[in-house]
Amino acid sequence: MFVFALLPCWAHAEQLYRCGNTYSQTPCAADATAKKLPSSAAPDAAAGLQGEALCATEGVLRMGVPDPEGARIISVTKLGTEVIQYADKPTAARKFAVRLNPRNAHGGYGGEQVFNCFLSEDGRRVLAVGNPRP
Repeated sequence: MFVFALLPCWAHAEQLYRCGNTYSQTPCAADATAKKLPSSAAPDAAAGLQGEALCATEGVLRMGVPDPEGARIISVTKLGTEVIQYADKPTAARKFAVRLNPRNAHGGYGGEQVFNCFLSEDGRRVLAVGNPRP
């Protein structure tokens, strides 16, 4: 019975006050205007590349191939998650295998290579790149 009494509380929107270009849960000035924010509101997705697209662009730039812009991307495959060392701390990262055919120093294609690309948990930052582990 007690649980049902609390349900209406969760359904209401949270009240926020606009304070210049930010919002606060407490009034910041006498003329602060109250805004209703539904509890189900989700943040807007950040702009920019993420996931496979990020590994295929910024990840390839960081792989150290002689001509990253001329590399042919064959595939980018998500391999799950792995704990890596990042900033001297164990960090959970999304792992992708980037299969590409990079140009060599003479401008010719030197053959297929596979690199690992590790992204942040939100998939928006390249944490590390490198050759695949056995």
